[in-house]
Amino acid sequence: MIKRVEINYRGIFQKNLAKRIGGDIVIIASRMGKVGFSNGRYSDSPERNGIPCKYFAFVSPDLEEEELEAECGAKLDIDEADVSVVLDDTMVKGVEPWGWHGVRPINEKIIEKGCLLVVSHKEQGDLVKFIATRPFDYRLATLDGDANLAGLWVFKDDLTHERVLGGIAAVDPGIISIDAVEEYLRFKTGDERRAQAARDGHDSTQHHIGVVPAGDGIVWQHEIPVLPKWHEFGEGAVVPAVERGFEMGPGGQSRNTSFKRGTTKTLRPVVRFDLCIGCTLCWLDCPDECFDPVGGGLYDVSYEYCVGCGKCATACPVPECIVMVDELKFEDDSSPWEHYRRDPEGYVEWAEEKKGKDRYSYPHVTGTGFEIREGTAPPAKVRK
Repeated sequence: MIKRVEINYRGIFQKNLAKRIGGDIVIIASRMGKVGFSNGRYSDSPERNGIPCKYFAFVSPDLEEEELEAECGAKLDIDEADVSVVLDDTMVKGVEPWGWHGVRPINEKIIEKGCLLVVSHKEQGDLVKFIATRPFDYRLATLDGDANLAGLWVFKDDLTHERVLGGIAAVDPGIISIDAVEEYLRFKTGDERRAQAARDGHDSTQHHIGVVPAGDGIVWQHEIPVLPKWHEFGEGAVVPAVERGFEMGPGGQSRNTSFKRGTTKTLRPVVRFDLCIGCTLCWLDCPDECFDPVGGGLYDVSYEYCVGCGKCATACPVPECIVMVDELKFEDDSSPWEHYRRDPEGYVEWAEEKKGKDRYSYPHVTGTGFEIREGTAPPAKVRK
């Protein structure tokens, strides 16, 4: 028997967190008399900020190590998962990693009665509305907490690591038990606080486990590309070049239209067009060329290409004009400019409702995650 765990994480921001979780699953399982190994998915390196990536852990009570590695090792991805851990809840909208083509459902690998364990403050229904349907029942558990987002390969030690280990023990004690987790953390760190964090994560998760019935969720709208088989390749290879353009306007940004990186973002920019002064800084500073000039000194946002880096919000000189907002507040990537052009007053009301009061920003000290302050809601302005 083999138990398979996949750990979905944001590239660079959560890499060391995922690696520690996977490694400790193996060590804890070994201390329980089982065999295990952990590895990162091939082709998730080099990583880009926020790109969805995976670590794996495999545990067996009855196989030899060589047999386990032969069965599970050296694969681009796992075939199935007993537990799928999601370290940033915005990934429930779908993921498109480097080594896999197409936006895939976050629960694609979950087996029947398996469990999707999500670090989130949200209720089950607020997550399921973004997740693809499955033809069988599976479980969805939430571990109450914020996404642990650190800096450049920095490990942010906020006890998420310990709490996730406790959460895994709660949803599938056949992988690791909570008693073994606590014993290991005491042995490794000598810090009772860490063992207690694991126990708290375990108990919290047990109170937030629900069954997602077969058919619940959404019909997946993203096309899954079919890759050619080895015998279907022609002689030689041709890589189509990125089309270049010099026209100022939509489609003139020379971006790669075949590589849409929207699943990379945890936050997205919301623009108050009525406050915009036409300084062009968002358009100039965007590293992914997702701002499209629409005339009158204004710029639409193509969310399919936006990675949520926040440079536009940082560069914008007008307070509250561009604000980064939780990605799970949005159900599609429709054009904000078209909404504003059609109904300016309604758009401003919509934008302020999405923005809420929290304003997210990255501090200058790396590895400390988000800074959150309270924002304001400027009155609407009439553009001339």
